[in-house]
Amino acid sequence: MKKYLLRSSLVLGIGLLSTTACTDLVEKPYSDAKPENFFVNTASFESALVPAYASLRGYIWNYWNLSQHTSDETQAPTRGGDWGDGGQWVRLNQHTFGANEGLVNDLWNDLFTGVSRANNAIETFSKAPDSVKEKALFIAESRALRAWYYYLLCDTFGSAPIVTVAQSDPNNPPAQKTRAEVFAFVESELKASLPGLLDKAPYGRFDKGVANAILAKLYINAQVWTGTARWADAVTAADAVINSGKYSLASEYFDNFKIANQGSTETILAAAFSSARDLGFPNMNFYMRTLHYKQIGAEPWNGFCVIAEVYDAFDAKDPRRSIMWEGQQYSDLGWPAKATTGSLVKDRPGNLLIFTKDAPMVNASEVNGIRVPKYQPDVTAPGGQGENDFLILRLADIMLVKAEALVRQGQAAAALPVLNAVRTRSKMPALTAVTVEDIFKERSYEMLWEGVRRQDQIRFGKFLDPYTNKNTKSDPKYLLFPIPTNALASNPNLKQNPGY
Repeated sequence: MKKYLLRSSLVLGIGLLSTTACTDLVEKPYSDAKPENFFVNTASFESALVPAYASLRGYIWNYWNLSQHTSDETQAPTRGGDWGDGGQWVRLNQHTFGANEGLVNDLWNDLFTGVSRANNAIETFSKAPDSVKEKALFIAESRALRAWYYYLLCDTFGSAPIVTVAQSDPNNPPAQKTRAEVFAFVESELKASLPGLLDKAPYGRFDKGVANAILAKLYINAQVWTGTARWADAVTAADAVINSGKYSLASEYFDNFKIANQGSTETILAAAFSSARDLGFPNMNFYMRTLHYKQIGAEPWNGFCVIAEVYDAFDAKDPRRSIMWEGQQYSDLGWPAKATTGSLVKDRPGNLLIFTKDAPMVNASEVNGIRVPKYQPDVTAPGGQGENDFLILRLADIMLVKAEALVRQGQAAAALPVLNAVRTRSKMPALTAVTVEDIFKERSYEMLWEGVRRQDQIRFGKFLDPYTNKNTKSDPKYLLFPIPTNALASNPNLKQNPGY
């Protein structure tokens, strides 16, 4: 989806889908057009699908926060009262969260809002005349988009209701499905949608590449999510992306994350953002979450930082390590590496702003914690409203999925050149042999700060292990998030995940 579509067509799309539930957008019916006489061309279908795509933006807040802060990669120390937030970051980091956690409840609502919007689009499109050639395409696209939201539900909550109608009967709430059933639904919907999707869609929209990338990610997690490994299927789906000829590794790693990153050849699926138009929360605010208050004029929030072990695990010569900023900060804001010129930046009490590796979860100072502005700070944009698009799926991730699946099948020799292509792009020396542990390490280097760390740790059997600020092995119940209390209260057919 071109960026203008997500922005300029937003009002029209919302008007046409004004029955969408649980939305954070202001919905006004600007048109009395009916499906049977409105859907006459691609633009009219696109405008009606905008709300379902708008839900992709939520990925960078509740899903990202929960995925990162329950992992060994990210933390948000409480600094002089900032980032206390009722202790939620401590609970997530230390695996003591429960069913009343706000972010957990918000993620559930986010994902079902996306499902609801996709269901509304499918129902609306189904009423268009069969003679309109775009009808089948956009129904397939809506089904694939809905499958994406269920993929995330399968990842985070495991079991969930499968809803395929625009309006559910309040007297007959949907039944809860097992994780294996949700997995099967995602797989079947993507496979059913694939023949009807475009080979190459406009930027930001679902096409065959997106569907195959989701399938690859689904299959690589199949052993954890269903109990049955699907390594060969992961390779097949990954190859459908890699061999399509539509994608290539960006020549420079950080081209994927710069302000004008819409042209990256590596992008499979992106959530579009704008510095010129406020699309509502969340905006592209990654640099705001991590940078210190005094580093740029927009007054960042001095929050998220990387856990020390992650920083130490990187080879000092790895260019990808440069995005983790330690030590003295300077007024000439560099990127991706920190600047070493300009005046010395000071913190609010007037001390030199020197980021340190140590970062206690409570009673931290303003300088505790290495910062990670992985997405280039858009310093000319309004605070927290950067122009960068967030890459949800990109080629390097899918290449590493293929390499992992090959190694797990005992085909390390076939995996080696795939892994090395990712390494050499980042100017790291090629390996001469590869193990499952090598794949895990490379994913930690390549995919740092991209919202996949929790899933990776679970798949590699490391999620429950101790790390900084979490000194003991976690209860296995934390491999899934709890079904929110509010959801349980609204649907008597739901049962809580084990252990909560």
